[in-house]
Amino acid sequence: MPLDPALRRASVAAILFLGASAAQASVAFHVTVTTERVNQPGVKTSLPPRDTQESDVVLGPHYLSVRDGKRLSVLDFATRRRHAVDMAASTYDTYSLFDVAGFRHIEIAHRQIVAGALQAGGQQGHVTPPVYEEQSLSVPAARRRGALQPQVLDGAVLWSLDGQPLLRLGITGSPVSGDDATAFAQYLRYTWGGHPLLLKMLADGKRIPADFTLHYQEVGGTVTRQFRISAMTAGAPATYSLAAYRPRPLAADAPPLERVLAQAALLPPPGPQAHPALRDEAEKLFAADQPFEAFLTMLEDHFSTGALVEKLTPQQQLAMQACQPIHDLTRGLMAKDKEGIEDALAGVQASRKQMGLEQPVLALFEGNLRAKLGQWPQATALYLQVLQAKPQMAAVYQDLGDALLAQFDAPNAWRSWDAGRAMAPALRQFRKVNDLERGLLRDYPAFFDGGAPLPLTVQPSTSRPASKTKTVGSTNLP
Repeated sequence: MPLDPALRRASVAAILFLGASAAQASVAFHVTVTTERVNQPGVKTSLPPRDTQESDVVLGPHYLSVRDGKRLSVLDFATRRRHAVDMAASTYDTYSLFDVAGFRHIEIAHRQIVAGALQAGGQQGHVTPPVYEEQSLSVPAARRRGALQPQVLDGAVLWSLDGQPLLRLGITGSPVSGDDATAFAQYLRYTWGGHPLLLKMLADGKRIPADFTLHYQEVGGTVTRQFRISAMTAGAPATYSLAAYRPRPLAADAPPLERVLAQAALLPPPGPQAHPALRDEAEKLFAADQPFEAFLTMLEDHFSTGALVEKLTPQQQLAMQACQPIHDLTRGLMAKDKEGIEDALAGVQASRKQMGLEQPVLALFEGNLRAKLGQWPQATALYLQVLQAKPQMAAVYQDLGDALLAQFDAPNAWRSWDAGRAMAPALRQFRKVNDLERGLLRDYPAFFDGGAPLPLTVQPSTSRPASKTKTVGSTNLP
Protein backbone atom coordinates (compact mmCIF):
# COMPACT_ATOMS: atom_id res chain seq x y z
CA MET A 1 0.00 0.00 0.00
CA PRO A 2 1.49 3.40 -0.96
CA LEU A 3 2.44 5.64 1.93
CA ASP A 4 0.99 9.09 2.30
CA PRO A 5 3.70 11.77 1.55
CA ALA A 6 4.01 12.95 5.16
CA LEU A 7 4.32 9.41 6.50
CA ARG A 8 6.75 8.56 3.74
CA ARG A 9 9.10 11.39 4.68
CA ALA A 10 8.83 10.43 8.34
CA SER A 11 9.62 6.80 7.62
CA VAL A 12 12.75 7.73 5.69
CA ALA A 13 14.00 9.86 8.57
CA ALA A 14 13.23 7.08 11.04
CA ILE A 15 15.14 4.57 8.95
CA LEU A 16 18.29 6.65 8.71
CA PHE A 17 18.21 8.51 12.01
CA LEU A 18 19.77 11.60 10.42
CA GLY A 19 18.67 14.48 8.25
CA ALA A 20 20.60 15.63 5.20
CA SER A 21 20.55 18.45 2.68
CA ALA A 22 18.33 17.98 -0.34
CA ALA A 23 21.24 18.71 -2.67
CA GLN A 24 22.91 15.46 -1.65
CA ALA A 25 19.75 13.39 -1.25
CA SER A 26 19.10 10.21 -3.16
CA VAL A 27 15.97 8.06 -3.58
CA ALA A 28 13.85 5.91 -1.26
CA PHE A 29 10.88 3.66 -1.93
CA HIS A 30 8.61 0.99 -0.51
CA VAL A 31 8.77 -2.48 -2.04
CA THR A 32 6.34 -5.39 -1.78
CA VAL A 33 7.82 -8.75 -2.71
CA THR A 34 5.46 -11.68 -3.22
CA THR A 35 7.18 -15.07 -3.41
CA GLU A 36 5.41 -18.08 -4.90
CA ARG A 37 6.81 -21.62 -4.87
CA VAL A 38 5.76 -24.61 -6.93
CA ASN A 39 7.44 -27.72 -5.58
CA GLN A 40 8.12 -30.91 -7.46
CA PRO A 41 6.01 -33.94 -6.47
CA GLY A 42 7.24 -35.53 -3.25
CA VAL A 43 9.26 -32.52 -2.12
CA LYS A 44 8.70 -31.66 1.54
CA THR A 45 9.51 -28.17 2.76
CA SER A 46 8.53 -25.86 5.60
CA LEU A 47 8.52 -22.87 3.25
CA PRO A 48 5.03 -21.57 2.45
CA PRO A 49 3.73 -21.73 -1.13
CA ARG A 50 3.07 -17.98 -1.02
CA ASP A 51 4.72 -15.31 1.10
CA THR A 52 4.77 -11.51 1.08
CA GLN A 53 7.44 -9.23 2.49
CA GLU A 54 7.23 -5.44 2.85
CA SER A 55 10.39 -3.33 3.02
CA ASP A 56 11.47 0.29 2.98
CA VAL A 57 14.61 0.86 0.90
CA VAL A 58 16.95 3.85 0.78
CA LEU A 59 19.51 4.21 -2.01
CA GLY A 60 22.12 6.66 -0.74
CA PRO A 61 25.15 7.98 -2.63
CA HIS A 62 27.51 5.53 -0.93
CA TYR A 63 25.21 3.19 1.00
CA LEU A 64 21.85 1.47 0.82
CA SER A 65 19.54 0.41 3.60
CA VAL A 66 16.68 -2.08 3.78
CA ARG A 67 14.18 -1.98 6.63
CA ASP A 68 11.97 -5.02 7.14
CA GLY A 69 9.84 -4.65 10.26
CA LYS A 70 12.23 -4.25 13.18
CA ARG A 71 15.29 -5.27 11.19
CA LEU A 72 17.44 -2.78 9.35
CA SER A 73 20.38 -3.68 7.11
CA VAL A 74 22.81 -0.98 5.98
CA LEU A 75 25.41 -1.68 3.30
CA ASP A 76 28.20 0.90 3.33
CA PHE A 77 30.18 0.81 0.09
CA ALA A 78 32.60 3.54 1.17
CA THR A 79 33.88 1.56 4.17
CA ARG A 80 32.97 -1.88 2.74
CA ARG A 81 31.08 -2.72 5.90
CA ARG A 82 27.52 -3.84 6.51
CA HIS A 83 25.50 -3.26 9.64
CA ALA A 84 22.63 -5.44 10.86
CA VAL A 85 20.45 -3.39 13.23
CA ASP A 86 17.93 -4.86 15.64
CA MET A 87 15.69 -1.84 16.06
CA ALA A 88 13.63 -3.44 18.84
CA ALA A 89 16.72 -4.08 20.96
CA SER A 90 18.52 -0.88 19.83
CA THR A 91 21.63 -2.90 18.97
CA TYR A 92 23.63 -3.66 15.85
CA ASP A 93 26.27 -6.01 14.50
CA THR A 94 28.92 -5.10 11.94
CA TYR A 95 30.42 -7.35 9.26
CA SER A 96 32.72 -7.04 6.28
CA LEU A 97 31.14 -6.46 2.90
CA PHE A 98 33.69 -8.89 1.49
CA ASP A 99 32.02 -11.84 3.19
CA VAL A 100 28.99 -11.71 0.87
CA ALA A 101 30.99 -11.89 -2.37
CA GLY A 102 33.39 -14.35 -0.71
CA PHE A 103 30.58 -16.67 0.32
CA ARG A 104 28.92 -16.59 -3.09
CA HIS A 105 32.25 -17.27 -4.77
CA ILE A 106 32.71 -20.54 -2.90
CA GLU A 107 29.00 -21.37 -3.00
CA ILE A 108 28.76 -21.22 -6.80
CA ALA A 109 31.77 -23.56 -7.04
CA HIS A 110 30.19 -25.89 -4.47
CA ARG A 111 26.94 -26.02 -6.43
CA GLN A 112 28.85 -26.90 -9.58
CA ILE A 113 30.47 -29.82 -7.75
CA VAL A 114 27.06 -30.99 -6.51
CA ALA A 115 25.63 -30.72 -10.04
CA GLY A 116 28.52 -32.80 -11.38
CA ALA A 117 27.92 -35.46 -8.75
CA LEU A 118 24.19 -35.60 -9.55
CA GLN A 119 24.86 -35.92 -13.27
CA ALA A 120 27.43 -38.64 -12.68
CA GLY A 121 24.85 -40.50 -10.60
CA GLY A 122 22.19 -40.30 -13.30
CA GLN A 123 20.14 -37.69 -11.45
CA GLN A 124 20.09 -35.06 -14.21
CA GLY A 125 16.49 -34.19 -13.36
CA HIS A 126 17.63 -32.79 -10.02
CA VAL A 127 20.33 -30.55 -11.49
CA THR A 128 19.53 -26.85 -11.40
CA PRO A 129 20.45 -25.16 -14.72
CA PRO A 130 23.59 -23.01 -14.24
CA VAL A 131 21.73 -19.89 -15.32
CA TYR A 132 19.47 -20.20 -12.26
CA GLU A 133 22.44 -20.67 -9.94
CA GLU A 134 23.74 -17.40 -11.36
CA GLN A 135 20.31 -15.86 -10.86
CA SER A 136 20.23 -16.92 -7.21
CA LEU A 137 23.76 -15.83 -6.29
CA SER A 138 24.35 -12.95 -8.75
CA VAL A 139 27.75 -14.35 -9.69
CA PRO A 140 28.77 -16.03 -12.96
CA ALA A 141 29.28 -19.78 -12.93
CA ALA A 142 31.64 -19.60 -15.91
CA ARG A 143 32.64 -17.34 -18.77
CA ARG A 144 29.51 -16.70 -20.82
CA ARG A 145 29.08 -16.02 -24.51
CA GLY A 146 25.29 -15.95 -24.78
CA ALA A 147 23.18 -12.82 -24.44
CA LEU A 148 19.85 -11.97 -22.88
CA GLN A 149 16.93 -12.52 -25.23
CA PRO A 150 13.81 -10.31 -25.02
CA GLN A 151 10.25 -11.32 -25.75
CA VAL A 152 7.65 -8.58 -25.94
CA LEU A 153 4.52 -9.34 -23.91
CA ASP A 154 1.40 -7.33 -23.16
CA GLY A 155 2.76 -4.40 -21.16
CA ALA A 156 6.07 -6.12 -20.31
CA VAL A 157 9.22 -7.70 -21.70
CA LEU A 158 10.32 -11.22 -20.73
CA TRP A 159 14.10 -11.57 -20.64
CA SER A 160 15.55 -15.08 -20.98
CA LEU A 161 19.00 -16.64 -21.12
CA ASP A 162 19.84 -20.08 -22.48
CA GLY A 163 16.11 -20.55 -23.07
CA GLN A 164 15.32 -19.99 -19.37
CA PRO A 165 13.04 -17.10 -18.31
CA LEU A 166 14.73 -14.81 -15.77
CA LEU A 167 12.96 -11.46 -15.64
CA ARG A 168 9.52 -10.16 -16.57
CA LEU A 169 9.99 -6.40 -16.69
CA GLY A 170 7.05 -4.02 -16.72
CA ILE A 171 7.17 -0.97 -18.95
CA THR A 172 6.30 1.54 -16.20
CA GLY A 173 8.91 3.00 -13.91
CA SER A 174 10.68 6.13 -12.71
CA PRO A 175 13.72 7.70 -14.41
CA VAL A 176 16.70 8.06 -12.07
CA SER A 177 20.39 8.90 -12.30
CA GLY A 178 22.95 6.32 -13.29
CA ASP A 179 24.20 6.17 -9.69
CA ASP A 180 20.69 5.52 -8.37
CA ALA A 181 20.08 2.82 -10.99
CA THR A 182 23.37 1.16 -9.98
CA ALA A 183 22.30 1.34 -6.32
CA PHE A 184 18.97 -0.24 -7.21
CA ALA A 185 20.81 -3.14 -8.88
CA GLN A 186 22.91 -3.43 -5.70
CA TYR A 187 19.75 -3.68 -3.61
CA LEU A 188 18.64 -6.67 -5.68
CA ARG A 189 22.11 -8.22 -5.75
CA TYR A 190 22.46 -8.25 -1.98
CA THR A 191 18.89 -9.13 -1.01
CA TRP A 192 17.11 -11.17 -3.68
CA GLY A 193 19.77 -11.99 -6.25
CA GLY A 194 19.43 -11.48 -9.98
CA HIS A 195 21.58 -12.66 -12.86
CA PRO A 196 24.67 -10.45 -13.35
CA LEU A 197 23.58 -9.64 -16.92
CA LEU A 198 20.13 -8.59 -15.70
CA LEU A 199 21.56 -6.42 -12.96
CA LYS A 200 23.88 -4.71 -15.42
CA MET A 201 20.96 -4.08 -17.75
CA LEU A 202 18.94 -2.53 -14.92
CA ALA A 203 21.89 -0.40 -13.80
CA ASP A 204 22.48 0.84 -17.37
CA GLY A 205 18.77 1.57 -17.88
CA LYS A 206 18.67 4.58 -15.51
CA ARG A 207 15.18 3.61 -14.42
CA ILE A 208 13.62 1.97 -11.37
CA PRO A 209 10.77 -0.25 -12.62
CA ALA A 210 7.39 -0.05 -10.94
CA ASP A 211 6.84 -3.79 -11.19
CA PHE A 212 8.85 -6.80 -12.30
CA THR A 213 9.15 -10.53 -11.60
CA LEU A 214 12.30 -12.60 -11.07
CA HIS A 215 12.20 -16.31 -11.93
CA TYR A 216 14.26 -18.95 -10.12
CA GLN A 217 14.63 -22.70 -10.25
CA GLU A 218 15.80 -24.75 -7.29
CA VAL A 219 16.30 -28.45 -6.61
CA GLY A 220 12.83 -28.68 -5.09
CA GLY A 221 10.90 -26.72 -7.69
CA THR A 222 10.39 -23.26 -9.15
CA VAL A 223 10.17 -19.87 -7.45
CA THR A 224 8.87 -16.54 -8.72
CA ARG A 225 9.16 -13.21 -6.92
CA GLN A 226 7.00 -10.32 -7.95
CA PHE A 227 8.23 -6.85 -6.98
CA ARG A 228 6.02 -3.79 -6.73
CA ILE A 229 7.73 -0.45 -6.10
CA SER A 230 5.70 2.37 -4.58
CA ALA A 231 6.02 5.57 -2.55
CA MET A 232 9.19 6.66 -4.32
CA THR A 233 10.70 9.88 -3.02
CA ALA A 234 13.87 11.86 -3.60
CA GLY A 235 14.07 12.93 0.04
CA ALA A 236 16.53 10.29 1.27
CA PRO A 237 19.40 11.43 3.53
CA ALA A 238 22.87 11.53 2.01
CA THR A 239 24.41 9.61 4.90
CA TYR A 240 23.44 7.65 7.98
CA SER A 241 24.33 7.30 11.64
CA LEU A 242 24.26 4.48 14.17
CA ALA A 243 24.49 6.90 17.09
CA ALA A 244 21.10 5.85 18.48
CA TYR A 245 22.23 2.22 18.71
CA ARG A 246 24.92 0.28 20.50
CA PRO A 247 26.95 -2.79 19.52
CA ARG A 248 25.09 -5.92 20.53
CA PRO A 249 26.42 -7.07 23.93
CA LEU A 250 27.86 -10.52 24.39
CA ALA A 251 25.28 -12.97 25.71
CA ALA A 252 26.04 -14.80 28.94
CA ASP A 253 25.74 -18.16 27.16
CA ALA A 254 27.65 -17.12 24.04
CA PRO A 255 29.60 -19.99 22.41
CA PRO A 256 33.43 -19.98 22.37
CA LEU A 257 33.64 -18.68 18.80
CA GLU A 258 31.57 -15.62 19.59
CA ARG A 259 33.48 -14.98 22.80
CA VAL A 260 36.86 -15.22 21.09
CA LEU A 261 35.92 -12.94 18.21
CA ALA A 262 34.18 -10.42 20.45
CA GLN A 263 37.25 -10.23 22.68
CA ALA A 264 39.58 -9.97 19.69
CA ALA A 265 37.71 -6.95 18.33
CA LEU A 266 38.47 -5.08 21.58
CA LEU A 267 42.14 -6.05 21.98
CA PRO A 268 44.83 -3.48 21.16
CA PRO A 269 47.78 -4.53 18.99
CA PRO A 270 50.64 -6.15 20.93
CA GLY A 271 52.76 -3.43 22.48
CA PRO A 272 56.50 -2.95 21.91
CA GLN A 273 57.19 -5.01 25.05
CA ALA A 274 55.63 -8.21 23.62
CA HIS A 275 58.60 -9.29 21.50
CA PRO A 276 61.34 -8.64 24.13
CA ALA A 277 59.31 -10.46 26.79
CA LEU A 278 58.88 -13.60 24.67
CA ARG A 279 62.47 -13.52 23.49
CA ASP A 280 63.69 -13.23 27.10
CA GLU A 281 61.61 -16.30 27.93
CA ALA A 282 63.23 -18.18 25.02
CA GLU A 283 66.69 -17.17 26.24
CA LYS A 284 65.95 -18.60 29.68
CA LEU A 285 64.82 -21.89 28.13
CA PHE A 286 68.00 -22.10 26.07
CA ALA A 287 70.01 -21.48 29.24
CA ALA A 288 68.08 -24.32 30.94
CA ASP A 289 69.04 -26.66 28.07
CA GLN A 290 65.47 -26.79 26.72
CA PRO A 291 65.91 -25.96 23.02
CA PHE A 292 62.56 -27.43 21.92
CA GLU A 293 60.65 -25.31 24.42
CA ALA A 294 62.73 -22.29 23.38
CA PHE A 295 61.91 -22.97 19.72
CA LEU A 296 58.18 -23.11 20.48
CA THR A 297 58.39 -19.84 22.41
CA MET A 298 60.11 -18.12 19.48
CA LEU A 299 57.37 -19.41 17.20
CA GLU A 300 54.76 -17.99 19.57
CA ASP A 301 56.65 -14.70 19.35
CA HIS A 302 56.54 -14.85 15.56
CA PHE A 303 52.83 -15.67 15.43
CA SER A 304 52.09 -12.82 17.84
CA THR A 305 54.44 -10.04 16.71
CA GLY A 306 55.86 -11.18 13.37
CA ALA A 307 59.39 -11.37 14.80
CA LEU A 308 61.59 -13.87 12.99
CA VAL A 309 63.47 -16.72 14.63
CA GLU A 310 66.91 -15.16 14.25
CA LYS A 311 69.89 -13.69 16.08
CA LEU A 312 70.75 -17.01 17.66
CA THR A 313 74.12 -17.54 19.26
CA PRO A 314 76.34 -20.34 17.88
CA GLN A 315 75.55 -22.39 20.97
CA GLN A 316 71.80 -21.93 20.47
CA GLN A 317 72.08 -22.90 16.81
CA LEU A 318 73.96 -26.08 17.73
CA ALA A 319 71.40 -26.90 20.41
CA MET A 320 68.56 -26.60 17.90
CA GLN A 321 70.41 -28.63 15.27
CA ALA A 322 70.91 -31.41 17.79
CA CYS A 323 67.26 -31.35 18.95
CA GLN A 324 65.44 -34.28 17.34
CA PRO A 325 61.92 -33.09 18.33
CA ILE A 326 62.51 -29.89 16.34
CA HIS A 327 63.49 -31.90 13.25
CA ASP A 328 60.52 -34.25 13.67
CA LEU A 329 58.12 -31.34 14.04
CA THR A 330 59.35 -29.30 11.07
CA ARG A 331 59.50 -32.37 8.82
CA GLY A 332 55.98 -33.42 9.80
CA LEU A 333 54.54 -29.97 9.14
CA MET A 334 55.82 -30.13 5.56
CA ALA A 335 54.07 -33.44 4.82
CA LYS A 336 51.89 -33.37 1.69
CA ASP A 337 50.36 -36.84 1.38
CA LYS A 338 47.65 -38.15 3.67
CA GLU A 339 49.83 -40.82 5.27
CA GLY A 340 52.57 -38.33 6.04
CA ILE A 341 50.08 -35.83 7.50
CA GLU A 342 48.52 -38.53 9.70
CA ASP A 343 51.98 -39.54 10.97
CA ALA A 344 52.78 -35.90 11.69
CA LEU A 345 49.48 -35.51 13.54
CA ALA A 346 50.28 -38.49 15.74
CA GLY A 347 53.70 -36.99 16.48
CA VAL A 348 52.28 -33.60 17.45
CA GLN A 349 49.66 -35.25 19.65
CA ALA A 350 52.41 -37.20 21.42
CA SER A 351 54.37 -33.98 21.97
CA ARG A 352 51.29 -32.29 23.38
CA LYS A 353 50.77 -35.11 25.87
CA GLN A 354 54.38 -34.81 26.94
CA MET A 355 54.50 -31.00 27.19
CA GLY A 356 50.90 -30.32 28.20
CA LEU A 357 47.79 -29.97 26.09
CA GLU A 358 47.73 -26.25 26.79
CA GLN A 359 51.00 -25.64 24.87
CA PRO A 360 49.66 -23.10 22.31
CA VAL A 361 52.00 -23.62 19.36
CA LEU A 362 51.61 -27.40 19.39
CA ALA A 363 47.83 -27.02 19.67
CA LEU A 364 47.96 -24.67 16.68
CA PHE A 365 50.01 -27.16 14.66
CA GLU A 366 47.60 -29.97 15.50
CA GLY A 367 44.82 -27.74 14.21
CA ASN A 368 46.75 -27.08 11.00
CA LEU A 369 47.33 -30.77 10.40
CA ARG A 370 43.68 -31.56 11.02
CA ALA A 371 42.79 -28.80 8.56
CA LYS A 372 44.99 -30.47 5.95
CA LEU A 373 42.95 -33.64 6.50
CA GLY A 374 39.69 -31.73 6.08
CA GLN A 375 38.79 -32.12 9.76
CA TRP A 376 37.48 -28.56 9.97
CA PRO A 377 35.38 -28.71 13.18
CA GLN A 378 38.27 -30.29 15.10
CA ALA A 379 40.69 -27.73 13.68
CA THR A 380 38.32 -24.90 14.62
CA ALA A 381 38.07 -26.17 18.21
CA LEU A 382 41.87 -26.24 18.51
CA TYR A 383 42.27 -22.72 17.13
CA LEU A 384 39.69 -21.47 19.62
CA GLN A 385 41.53 -23.23 22.43
CA VAL A 386 44.72 -21.42 21.46
CA LEU A 387 43.05 -18.02 21.20
CA GLN A 388 41.25 -18.41 24.50
CA ALA A 389 44.65 -18.80 26.16
CA LYS A 390 46.66 -16.52 23.84
CA PRO A 391 44.23 -14.00 22.32
CA GLN A 392 47.04 -11.91 20.82
CA MET A 393 48.54 -14.71 18.71
CA ALA A 394 47.45 -12.79 15.63
CA ALA A 395 48.42 -15.39 13.03
CA VAL A 396 45.98 -17.90 14.51
CA TYR A 397 43.09 -15.70 13.37
CA GLN A 398 44.15 -16.38 9.79
CA ASP A 399 43.95 -20.15 10.35
CA LEU A 400 40.64 -19.82 12.20
CA GLY A 401 39.21 -17.75 9.35
CA ASP A 402 40.33 -20.35 6.81
CA ALA A 403 38.60 -23.09 8.80
CA LEU A 404 35.40 -21.07 9.12
CA LEU A 405 35.29 -20.26 5.41
CA ALA A 406 35.79 -23.95 4.59
CA GLN A 407 32.62 -24.53 6.63
CA PHE A 408 30.76 -21.80 4.66
CA ASP A 409 30.79 -19.38 7.61
CA ALA A 410 32.05 -16.38 5.62
CA PRO A 411 30.83 -13.66 8.07
CA ASN A 412 32.85 -15.07 10.96
CA ALA A 413 35.79 -15.89 8.68
CA TRP A 414 36.16 -12.20 7.85
CA ARG A 415 35.63 -11.21 11.45
CA SER A 416 38.52 -13.46 12.38
CA TRP A 417 40.78 -12.18 9.61
CA ASP A 418 39.93 -8.56 10.38
CA ALA A 419 40.75 -9.10 14.06
CA GLY A 420 44.13 -10.61 13.27
CA ARG A 421 45.02 -7.95 10.73
CA ALA A 422 44.11 -5.20 13.18
CA MET A 423 46.60 -6.70 15.67
CA ALA A 424 49.44 -7.34 13.23
CA PRO A 425 48.65 -5.96 9.75
CA ALA A 426 52.13 -6.69 8.39
CA LEU A 427 52.15 -10.36 9.43
CA ARG A 428 52.96 -12.42 6.35
CA GLN A 429 50.24 -14.97 7.17
CA PHE A 430 47.63 -12.39 6.14
CA ARG A 431 48.92 -12.07 2.59
CA LYS A 432 46.55 -14.89 1.69
CA VAL A 433 43.39 -13.06 2.74
CA ASN A 434 44.68 -9.79 1.29
CA ASP A 435 45.12 -11.59 -2.04
CA LEU A 436 41.64 -13.09 -1.69
CA GLU A 437 40.09 -9.65 -1.23
CA ARG A 438 42.00 -8.26 -4.21
CA GLY A 439 40.70 -11.20 -6.23
CA LEU A 440 37.10 -10.53 -5.18
CA LEU A 441 37.46 -6.87 -6.15
CA ARG A 442 38.84 -7.91 -9.51
CA ASP A 443 36.38 -10.74 -10.26
CA TYR A 444 33.21 -9.27 -8.74
CA PRO A 445 33.59 -5.48 -9.01
CA ALA A 446 29.82 -4.96 -9.17
CA PHE A 447 29.50 -6.05 -5.52
CA PHE A 448 31.54 -3.01 -4.49
CA ASP A 449 30.11 -0.31 -6.77
CA GLY A 450 29.28 2.94 -5.03
CA GLY A 451 32.29 3.11 -2.75
CA ALA A 452 33.46 6.69 -3.23
CA PRO A 453 34.74 7.61 0.27
CA LEU A 454 32.72 10.33 2.03
CA PRO A 455 32.89 11.77 5.56
CA LEU A 456 30.65 9.47 7.59
CA THR A 457 29.11 9.36 11.04
CA VAL A 458 29.65 5.67 11.70
CA GLN A 459 30.56 4.24 15.08
CA PRO A 460 33.16 1.49 15.31
CA SER A 461 31.55 -1.77 16.29
CA THR A 462 32.22 -5.09 17.88
CA SER A 463 30.65 -7.41 15.33
CA ARG A 464 28.84 -10.63 16.16
CA PRO A 465 28.37 -13.87 14.26
CA ALA A 466 25.77 -14.15 11.55
CA SER A 467 22.71 -16.22 12.23
CA LYS A 468 22.80 -19.86 11.20
CA THR A 469 19.33 -19.37 9.72
CA LYS A 470 19.19 -18.16 6.14
CA THR A 471 16.45 -15.55 6.13
CA VAL A 472 14.80 -14.85 2.82
CA GLY A 473 15.69 -11.38 1.60
CA SER A 474 18.38 -10.89 4.27
CA THR A 475 21.60 -9.15 3.32
CA ASN A 476 23.35 -11.46 5.77
CA LEU A 477 23.56 -14.40 3.39
CA PRO A 478 22.15 -15.00 -0.08
